[in-house]
Amino acid sequence: MDKVKILDIENDGINLSVDGDFLYMRCKRSMYKYDLTNMQMAAENIIFKKDGRARGFSICDDFIFLHDFLDLYILDKNDLTVKESFRLGENLSSDVCGLIWFDFPKAYLNIRNGWIYILDIQTKEVKNVKVNDSGSWGGFAMAGSHLFYPTVKGELLEIDRDSLDVIRKVNLCKKNIYSVVHEDGLLYMTSQDQTIKIVDAASLETTCVIKKAVAGMVGIIGIHNDNLVIAGNRTPFSFWDKKTLQLRKNIDFPRSAILHKGVLFGSDHQSIYKMIL
Repeated sequence: MDKVKILDIENDGINLSVDGDFLYMRCKRSMYKYDLTNMQMAAENIIFKKDGRARGFSICDDFIFLHDFLDLYILDKNDLTVKESFRLGENLSSDVCGLIWFDFPKAYLNIRNGWIYILDIQTKEVKNVKVNDSGSWGGFAMAGSHLFYPTVKGELLEIDRDSLDVIRKVNLCKKNIYSVVHEDGLLYMTSQDQTIKIVDAASLETTCVIKKAVAGMVGIIGIHNDNLVIAGNRTPFSFWDKKTLQLRKNIDFPRSAILHKGVLFGSDHQSIYKMIL
């Protein structure tokens, strides 16, 4: 596996996503779209007046949901034009932390301190639902009609997607579950206690734990060839057997990365790279 540079771009931290044959990127004040077949720019739009690092985006259907502190921007994914913008938060205790899922015309948004906002993008109406007191940093998992919601306090909530009622909850660690991935009835997660866990989605019982496995803010970015692919800011990229949680290998790759159909895309402060796994 070789790391290949595909684009030079100076940045202070970027967000990446792949949809179809295109690479989408938020860098500094702009959104970019590149054709992956030749890395030619397909669209660009300057969104923000100032630089900022607390930004991110998700692509669903024909829309890009871009968040920046209190604000949400809805972009057309084809040409990156801004279709709508909303100020949803009131202060930095209620800022927008990202999209949880989208079911047209409703966008379900993660808001700091345990709120989920439901935004109807057609009527522009917003409904606010409090699901817990601590909030979540993201890393949600969907399984049918259920949402698995990790919290800052180390709880995992099982939430009905239709009613947003909390069905069950379980304490899994003392602080910060960073990511949850669902596959074949199992939940895989990383947390601040430096563990990787497997939890049975039906019973919410922990079936396997590896202690002192990871350090820092690490997240599972996907599953590839029966491996959990884990990235963090203080550890190398690592691959763990999804059945036994045994470490299979580490690789050198930029930390800000996504996994898409067996290809890693990541960046440092000068360039963007890809690696075919």
